[in-house]
Formats: sequence, C-alpha cells, structure tokens
Amino acid sequence: MQFGLQLSTYEAKGGGNTWDSVLAVARACEAAGLDSVWFADHFMWRDEEDPERERPNLECFLTLGALAAATERVRLGALVVGVPYRNPALLAKMHTTLDVISHGRSIIGLGAGWHKLEFDSYGWPFGTVKERMEKLEDAVQIMKLMMTERPASFDGQHYSIDEALNDPLPVQKPHPPIMIGGGGEKQTLRLVAQYADFCNVFGDSEQVAHKFAVLRAHCERVGRPYDEVTKSNHTGILIARDDAELALKRERFPDFNGIAGTPGQVIQRLREFADVGSTYVTFAMPDVDDITPMQLFGETVVPALANA
Repeated sequence: MQFGLQLSTYEAKGGGNTWDSVLAVARACEAAGLDSVWFADHFMWRDEEDPERERPNLECFLTLGALAAATERVRLGALVVGVPYRNPALLAKMHTTLDVISHGRSIIGLGAGWHKLEFDSYGWPFGTVKERMEKLEDAVQIMKLMMTERPASFDGQHYSIDEALNDPLPVQKPHPPIMIGGGGEKQTLRLVAQYADFCNVFGDSEQVAHKFAVLRAHCERVGRPYDEVTKSNHTGILIARDDAELALKRERFPDFNGIAGTPGQVIQRLREFADVGSTYVTFAMPDVDDITPMQLFGETVVPALANA
C-alpha cells in the first residue's frame, strides 16, 4: 500500500510565510517515505467555525510547480482539479509543464468541480451536474490527446482544440497517470473505467468495497481490465503515540472525521481498506504542520503496510 498526503495552505506560526510551512510539510512527507503529496484546487474557503474568516489558499499549480523544484522523489498532483476553472487545453499544458519540471513525477487529478461559492465569487458559470460531468469527459480526452499526439484536434460537447501543439511533451509515457476523483456510480466511475489510470473514492471500508464493485462492472461493460486501474481511497488520519496523546488530540480536533488512533490502531484500520482492494490511500492530517505526526506515520505505518 502506498500513501499520499493532501496538503493544505498552512498558516505559518508567528506570522511567517505560508509557503515555508507548506514546503516543510512536503519535505517531511518525502522523508517519511510517502509516495506522493497533493494539493487541493481551491481558491477560497470560508472557515466553518468562523464564517467571516477566510482560510488561506495558495493557488494549486503555482504551488505544485514550486514543490516540483524543491523536492526530489515524491510524486505531485492536484486532488483534484476542478475542470471548469480552466480551459482543458491549458490544463494539458500546465500538467505537462509540471511533469517536465518534476522530471516525471506528476499525477493528473481531475474532477468535475462542486464548490459553488468559488464559481459564483470568481465569476465562473457553475452549470448543472450534467454539464460539469460533460466538461470533465471532454477534458480528459483533450488532455490525453495533447500529451500523446502532435498536432491534436478534438471536437467535444463543450471544448474543442484544432491542431493544438504541446511541446515539450511529458516525461512520462504515454502520459502521466490520470486520476478521476469521486464516487459517483453512474458517471464518475464510468469515466474512470473508460479513461483513467486511478480512481479515488471516499467512505469506510464497506463503502469503498461497494464503489470498487461498481467500478469493476463499468470496466466489464467497456471492455477494460479492472486490474489496469489503481484503486485508491481518501480518508483523514489523526495519529498519536499513545492513548493519552490521542485523547488530547481528540479534544483539539472535536470535528475530526476519519481514522484516529495509535500507530497499531491506524495500521489495523488501513488494512481494512487493503482487504477490499485499495492499494493507495490519500489522506488529510489535521496537525501535520507540526511535522511530528508525519514522522510518526513514516516510522510506523508506512513500513508496516508496504506489502499490503
């Protein structure tokens, strides 16, 4: 089992620079043996506890590009891009550039977009779920074409390209792996079966097992080997060295939703995902900016589940 942390824009202690905090966490992930770090594609996010307060958000691709130049091994991706925010031909160029800067360490994470507040505030048309899913399907096809063919042309329902060039091409061949995030059973998992290399779903182990079964059925319908798709799931992890420390963390994060426990307990819960077919877990960690939780995770969980 491999792991990837979804980074946030961490507020620097003592009024420092937020980027320095993000970089420190990313480097801690690399040192801990994680396979990847991911950044959410959001522009504004209201603090749930204080709606008048805006949580800080660095722009996703500028952050990933800086991380590509400042790290050596860890893979990099957006979890996940809101496709309607950008023209997909531009997205193809941005992902290609990230792959070149990182010397072949990028993963393409795509989604239909859902955070209506951002669309409305930034002036993007939100549209219907159907329209956003159609845009996602256009986008994944355009991106694959622009990373493998030159010139590339495509006439879709919402987006088109006409003899578009994308030089230089990505380092990874035929293109960086493509993740489509979300567990929509009629459309999202169908798109995974048709176009993607990764799925990424949510829920407990029983829910994840169900989503994988739906994906398998879609793969059978489109004639795609199910084993070609990397099965991954997303969760939260709150880890502590002992029960006393865990109790303090639960008090500090009363609304935490995910896996909380000592290393042994976290390993046991993650094995439940491995048992239903997940080979890759992406996760958020609410106190990772302290670095020590990631160090503990790397010392205990990563080696214990390396062959799961």
